[in-house]
Amino acid sequence: GINAEYGKQWYQRRVRGLQNLKQVILPVNLGIKHTQSAILNSAAELLRKEEAQLQALVTEIVRLNSLISQTKDHIESQQGQIPENGISSACFGSSIVESQYSQFLEQQIIQKPLMKLYSTMLEPLFLSFNSMVDNTSLDTFCRTAHQWFAQNCSLTKVRELATTLITSPNLDFENSGVTLSTSSS
Repeated sequence: GINAEYGKQWYQRRVRGLQNLKQVILPVNLGIKHTQSAILNSAAELLRKEEAQLQALVTEIVRLNSLISQTKDHIESQQGQIPENGISSACFGSSIVESQYSQFLEQQIIQKPLMKLYSTMLEPLFLSFNSMVDNTSLDTFCRTAHQWFAQNCSLTKVRELATTLITSPNLDFENSGVTLSTSSS
């Protein structure tokens, strides 16, 4: 009666469950029969792998949360050093930054002689940036930086500057290892 019907339904659910599990777990092998224990062992192995991956993700999340917290603390400590009227003037024209930039350029010019042209082209841009951009507040900084960019970094201006520098007698390409080809073959 009722127990037999219940047993039949339970068996059918179990078979459907194993078939579904087999489709998910085992690769498609036509004609190969897998035992229930093989299907369950494969499922257990897959669960162990998934659990290990989940644990690795949890560990990464904890590490990233810690990094975010440290970064937030660092930002908050740095914000305390910004003057109330805007951006610190120490950010611009700093002798430390200029010194590091000079050292970087010296190394790059040795490795890549064409850097001499780039550095010669960028130096007046840096100087004009420092003289034109106002850093008394974030709004004036953004406005004046945008104006500086529009005036100094258009393609026409950069081409003009590059042409002037390339034709300049002060830039000694012959002793720097840089060759410029003006002829088209």
